[in-house]
Amino acid sequence: MITLQATTLRTALIDYRSELIRLLNNYPVIYADNKKVISELDAALISIEGNISTVNISPATCITNP
Repeated sequence: MITLQATTLRTALIDYRSELIRLLNNYPVIYADNKKVISELDAALISIEGNISTVNISPATCITNP
């Protein structure tokens, strides 16, 4: 598990969101699904704004080598 500052996570989410918007604007047919992801990122950014200071990140699943 890793602990990040909320500002680091927020910056990464904003950067990812801007990349999705750029792809959507340049290739609207290919990246039409980005609209849903962008709205989910907006909701996440609003929910963490001012409410948290650190974030713990842990994997939801682990794939072991067979």
